Amino acid sequence: MLNLQWQTQEQEFLHQRVMMDAKKLSKEELLQIFEGVHKQYLLHSHLFARLASWCASNKIILPSFEELLAPKEVHHPEENN
Repeated sequence: MLNLQWQTQEQEFLHQRVMMDAKKLSKEELLQIFEGVHKQYLLHSHLFARLASWCASNKIILPSFEELLAPKEVHHPEENN
């Protein structure tokens, strides 16, 4: 089982809920879901690789995973107006 240190409590709760629901499904239903998730994973991996390649060719340095996944407050640019 994976232990993701960057997973929030809300994400862990949602994951546990999804897993409980998945246990109620038939093998065929699970295979249909797995097929969709796997296709999304492949697309995500391809997009990330293309983004990293584009950034490298344009001399843009991507931030670390720690920086990207650290909790931050987000403020809308127009909030200060």
